[in-house]
Amino acid sequence: MEELTFSDLALLQRIDETTVVEKFGTVINSSFFDAANLLGTLKQKGYIDIISQFPGPSRVVLTEKGKRILALAKEKGAQEIEKLDEVMVSLIANGYKDPKALGEKLNMRSSDVAFHLQRLVMQDYASYVFRSGRVELNVTDAGFKLAGYPPLATEEERKKESEEVEAIIEEQHLPSAPAGEAADAPVKLDKQARLKAKLEYYSKNAIRYAIVVLALLLLGAAVAYYLLFVH
Repeated sequence: MEELTFSDLALLQRIDETTVVEKFGTVINSSFFDAANLLGTLKQKGYIDIISQFPGPSRVVLTEKGKRILALAKEKGAQEIEKLDEVMVSLIANGYKDPKALGEKLNMRSSDVAFHLQRLVMQDYASYVFRSGRVELNVTDAGFKLAGYPPLATEEERKKESEEVEAIIEEQHLPSAPAGEAADAPVKLDKQARLKAKLEYYSKNAIRYAIVVLALLLLGAAVAYYLLFVH
């Protein structure tokens, strides 16, 4: 029991009367070699037997031990959700998608982690997928609610929210950022707008410079008049 993992449980549940070694990789979205290694581990733990049928495919069958494990997992999976289950869902939502990492975080035996995850999956608070021979955990909408997170927005809700934001922007005559740009990104002017801005800038500075020059000329004339006629 100590060596049982959630991956073992997930694999055992994929085995039926038609399971063969050669095609098991496609069942768990993994390569033939990954699938063969996983089946070898299950056989070593005594959960399955592999029956060679040369020249045909090799059948995979559950042992009595494997069947008892599945029956126990089904029994525990139907039990009422506990506080620990809520904690596990929260951890999965925060990035602990590997059952082994989850068990290390909680300092739990792999068999206990396996049965608790089985309960969460059976009651639709969590789900999992196989990728390259590894299990990746995910949280469902019900799981987010269980962990105290707001429910995930649907595509229609996200679209409606986007339309409402655009309506508010248009109503207040605020320029909206182009797609893919941040709202606080610098405003980009077209060629005509840039030319107009430059003309306004230079015209304002030209007037300022003219005023300064005229003031200097008047000052110079006053000094000259004082030196020539008054002094």
